[in-house]
Amino acid sequence: VASYATVLRALAHERDAGRLEIEPSVLWYGGEWLAPMAREHIERAFGCRVAGDYGASEFLNIAFECERGALHLNDDWVVLEPVDENYQPVPPDTASASVLLTNLANHVQPLVRYELGDSVTVVSKPCGCGRPFPVIRVDGRRDEILRLDDARGHDVQIMPMALCTAVEEGAGVHRFQVVQTGPAALRVRLESASRPRNPGARVKDVLAQFLARQGITRVAIRIESGEIAAHPVSGKFRQVWREKPQAVKQTAKQSA
Repeated sequence: VASYATVLRALAHERDAGRLEIEPSVLWYGGEWLAPMAREHIERAFGCRVAGDYGASEFLNIAFECERGALHLNDDWVVLEPVDENYQPVPPDTASASVLLTNLANHVQPLVRYELGDSVTVVSKPCGCGRPFPVIRVDGRRDEILRLDDARGHDVQIMPMALCTAVEEGAGVHRFQVVQTGPAALRVRLESASRPRNPGARVKDVLAQFLARQGITRVAIRIESGEIAAHPVSGKFRQVWREKPQAVKQTAKQSA
């Protein structure tokens, strides 16, 4: 079973509750940092080893995990630059706002200082395994995981990949963005061109059905049309994210 660390933790809780009956031989995680306590919980729940690395579509194996559980950067093949909100370098042992990647192995389509959007920390202390490669900790793109309230007011995590797959396969729409604007509110933007007929109603229906299967039945879904927004610097296209707490609070006040 391969997934994000946050998903494996959610699966471990389901396993503990007796609602998940699988017997994997190994679990793999990537894209996020896995805390030691979380690793122990997952391994205890499933009775198998947890292994991981860190990669992206732009470079598949950015870092590998050693036997001590540390992520070592493959710095002979890739340059990784943790930066702050103003794209300035951050010092070691400081979590970055984003990270820039330069692929040293791709000579066909060079990628230079491409923004991944992950929060990465370069660890100053060397790893006890003795390998010379730098150690990093990856917090990942945490703001992309939606957190919505179910009918009982419990917080439910919605994974971006699952939500996007539901919309793409159920509504036939591939260019869209979903933004959480409150504990029970979503805004969906659909691109004007290249859309199926009356996509708004279909997307809203598909999303409502998907959320209902997660126990979430009281969510306000607002559909709007327009150009899909990209990051002003990197141009990276993001499909799912949560607004900052201040923005969510402001939206709630306006709705009231």
